[in-house]
Amino acid sequence: MALTAKDGVGGTAIRPPATAAQRRLWAAEQLTRASGEYNVPVALRLHGPLSTPALLEALRALLARHASLRSTFDIGRGGSLRWAARPPAKDPVDSRDFTSASDPVGAATAFADELARRPFDLGREVLRLALLRVAHDDHLFVVVGHHVVFDDWSVAVFFRELEVLYALAAQGIALTGVLPALRYGYTDLSLDERRNLTRGGLERHLSYWSTQLSDAPALALPTDRPRPVARSVRAGRHRFTIPGESASRLAEVGRSARATLFMTLLTGFHTLLRKWTGQTDITVGTLVTGRTTPEREALITCMVNTLAVRAAAPGGATFAQLLDVVRANTLAAFAHQDAPIDEVVARLPDRGGRPPLVQAMFEFQNTTMDVAALHGGEGDVPAFAGLRTLAHPFTHLTARYDLELAVGATPDGLTASIVYPEDLFSARTVAALAEDYTAILRAAASGQEVSGTRP
Repeated sequence: MALTAKDGVGGTAIRPPATAAQRRLWAAEQLTRASGEYNVPVALRLHGPLSTPALLEALRALLARHASLRSTFDIGRGGSLRWAARPPAKDPVDSRDFTSASDPVGAATAFADELARRPFDLGREVLRLALLRVAHDDHLFVVVGHHVVFDDWSVAVFFRELEVLYALAAQGIALTGVLPALRYGYTDLSLDERRNLTRGGLERHLSYWSTQLSDAPALALPTDRPRPVARSVRAGRHRFTIPGESASRLAEVGRSARATLFMTLLTGFHTLLRKWTGQTDITVGTLVTGRTTPEREALITCMVNTLAVRAAAPGGATFAQLLDVVRANTLAAFAHQDAPIDEVVARLPDRGGRPPLVQAMFEFQNTTMDVAALHGGEGDVPAFAGLRTLAHPFTHLTARYDLELAVGATPDGLTASIVYPEDLFSARTVAALAEDYTAILRAAASGQEVSGTRP
């Protein structure tokens, strides 16, 4: 599991340029310093005879395997952001014993919350690990990564590999070489991106986005409260479900239109926003993982990019007609996903103080439900040999958009949640949005006419 030269260690190693996603998130961290807005905290409650030495050995192996988890970033000559990796730490975990506290669980939870909110200095670290003992055979394992290297896919890879490494270490098996070698590293990712730039691929993608989005109107969502001058990140979340029967019928609706379930659900969101704004030209953001090859799927690092799916249709358009528009523009958006969203926005005309291009975000979590479970949603939490594990969701949320709708597929149907800024919306309004979205999908699934007016 030793590093290859291409991944580099320390200040004397090769320092490839940061990727577009990392440049964007590094800049965002500088703008929101001390907010912890881009921290990605996850935690597990571990009940049972935990082998602390085995967990530490597994974590050391995991950090040696993935140089990205030891990332540091700095500004090089010419003002470019550069990447490097620190040498693996011998003791990467902050171990604390709270058993003597009057309320061990409360004390450990408070410590974990502080760790989750604490801002990162990206010139020094991108990951924090803590093992908090609250009773005999009862621990809280905390992982806080910065979004610059930690996206949902990365979280899933992290815990999937940690499960294997812990199980083997607990049996006394040496961990060297037990996981398939990573044949594609961070440096490869950075170089691939640079090659795309030099071969003109980026210009082709940017040209498409300039044509598609140059005159996209802002989303005029009616809010319960005036938009504050200084945005805060205080957020609420409303969870709801969509029954399995409706989900199956929606999939059939999509197939009949040569569309995926993702496109059908996104069309439902466009329909909802059309109803609540009265606008017929709507732009919604969605995320792509950037995992376009099997080699990239094995990496722990952030490759997420935002795509803006614009759909304009007459006010009287049916759901099927709007689905055709969303389908076509989604396919085009994915075909041009290599253009980083910040460079797309930089190419567009100055919005002159108008709201950002993307104010509403849609995610369809059909492959990361286990990650959703770590945040209190549906799915299976990681399983560690000989232990009973429970998710320990963090209570604080951040709102980066006016509305973030996430839908996930489960064996029983669809689960969904809306994250929203409490500065703008009341819980009652968001509950009404969720009810209306559900009604739109139910009507589409049954072939009924979808109303074009706000409730």
